[in-house]
Amino acid sequence: MLNLFFVLILSAFILTVLIVVHEFGHFLAAKRAGLKVEEFGIGYPPRIFGKKIGETIYSINLIPFGGFVKIYGENFNKELLKDKRSFYVQPPKIKAKIVLAGIIANIALAVFLLYIFLFAHHFSSYQTLLFDYHFPFGKQEILPVVLVVAPESPAEQAGISAYDIILSLNGKKIKKVDEFIGYIKEHAGEKITIQIENLISNKEREIEVIPRKEYPKNQGPLGVAVAGTIKIEYQKPIEKIFSGFLHSFNLIHYSFSALSYFVKQSFTQRTIEPLGSSVAGFVGIIAMVKITAQAGFWQLLNLVALISLGLAMANILPIPGADGGRMIFVIYEAVFKKPAPPKLEQKVNEFGFVLIIILMILITFKDVRQFKDIIFH
Repeated sequence: MLNLFFVLILSAFILTVLIVVHEFGHFLAAKRAGLKVEEFGIGYPPRIFGKKIGETIYSINLIPFGGFVKIYGENFNKELLKDKRSFYVQPPKIKAKIVLAGIIANIALAVFLLYIFLFAHHFSSYQTLLFDYHFPFGKQEILPVVLVVAPESPAEQAGISAYDIILSLNGKKIKKVDEFIGYIKEHAGEKITIQIENLISNKEREIEVIPRKEYPKNQGPLGVAVAGTIKIEYQKPIEKIFSGFLHSFNLIHYSFSALSYFVKQSFTQRTIEPLGSSVAGFVGIIAMVKITAQAGFWQLLNLVALISLGLAMANILPIPGADGGRMIFVIYEAVFKKPAPPKLEQKVNEFGFVLIIILMILITFKDVRQFKDIIFH
């Protein structure tokens, strides 16, 4: 079991790296456009160390969990109209490149990491399904995967562990969770030969187990919790060449589809719970890091890529204060041939900042309730 302090440090490090990569995208785009960049910082003020190189201060700051870039002219004043190197006077095309560069940087990092992950796993990956879904690219097969094994259960005694994929029962190929549960219940008290492939080691093995007829509440005859997982394979040469991009697109498409699905569920059920349970903040990331780090380096690498994509997707949403919200004003300027009123943009961004803080607090409380057993045990 991983030490909680180590998990906290690892989670903070991962999040800091991903946010710094995001901010570096903005920084690089601004520099390439010839704008004045006042500061590029790792962490948040107060400043511990800073060195001015050229016109830019490069700083290390006290508060971790991120970074920032300060581009001259992002906050309006009349003096900016005289300075051609300020952000405010740039045409919409340049502003759009700078605003979107952070999102592109996170996606590019995810693509790179996924290339490494897929190459190491024979261009295949598994994704747990939260709803009925088919990915746009790759050959796909749905299988049940073991998430939790109850202590002293028949499954534990037989050697079944988390991340074991159920391939067949007594030679019968299993493709759905309901099919797996039904078969186990139907053959309770009988010896069953289960063919398993471990998601982490990719090793296949056969085990024999006898499901019990009587069992504790919420455990079932075998004593496992299973979920549907989909195996995605990129088999064609062209798919392998572009696998990092294809897999990133698959995951982005799946995430936005999931967001749409849970929004509809929340409206249908008239409760925020379905949508809330699908969103995670820093506490949720700690829980995911703790689980994944125990599964080994490759799964942790995959998780970092997923978080990087998640950061990109969160920023592309039209939320005031986020990159997507800033793009609304860039689009307004492109359409109406003039910037939006500075005071309006300032008020919207201030509102967005407050909204994001409130959401982070609410998500943190939700995450503590949802993931406390994972984090503290």
